Amino acid sequence: MHFNTKVIHGGISEDELTGAVSVPIYQTSTYRQNALGQPKQYE
Repeated sequence: MHFNTKVIHGGISEDELTGAVSVPIYQTSTYRQNALGQPKQYE
């Protein structure tokens, strides 16, 4: 790798879990419930 490539990748060649060259973005959310089994508007 050339210097500029090393700087862009920051030493990460691939994601260990998926093998992706770019680290994937995991779009997830966790919502608080009023009580166990009693969700608010979103779940």
